[in-house]
Amino acid sequence: MQLTAPIETPRLRLRTLTAEDVNARYLAWLADPDVTRYLEIRFHRQDAASIRVYIEQMNASADNLFLGVFLIEGDVHIGNIKLGPVEPNHMRADFGILIGDRDSWGKGFASEAIRALTDYAFDILELNKVSCGLYGPNEGSRRAFLKAGWFEDGRRRRHWSCDGQWHDDIQLGCLRTEQT
Repeated sequence: MQLTAPIETPRLRLRTLTAEDVNARYLAWLADPDVTRYLEIRFHRQDAASIRVYIEQMNASADNLFLGVFLIEGDVHIGNIKLGPVEPNHMRADFGILIGDRDSWGKGFASEAIRALTDYAFDILELNKVSCGLYGPNEGSRRAFLKAGWFEDGRRRRHWSCDGQWHDDIQLGCLRTEQT
């Protein structure tokens, strides 16, 4: 699934990634243990070829939307956001987000991107629900989703192993009827 036009907010542009977007800066995010601490990608070494293949697969997918998050000012790639897989029978989809550029952490970019893609999911794709799961200690992501209008749906206890400890999986979601 690909966008026909980028999604824009006052500060961000969400657009379909291309192979040309894979560069040393992007690869550095994926090699940074602080950036990937709460992502399953941390278990697999990434290189330019594997990321390009992943982008091609996502762009060819009929039920996933994988976008780069770019600052409008300077057209700087700061992260990625994913919607999918979309489940058309139940009119729902999962979300995932990575703000890889550490200088962009704590500035509200994640919640701005989440809100923009949530609006797209409801207004354009006409989904009923979007959801995600996060590691319990991933407080930055939890706050970003809550700030974007999402709610805690539930918790799966001791679901993830990270840094030698067990952590809960926090389930977050947003319903179309809750859209503000």
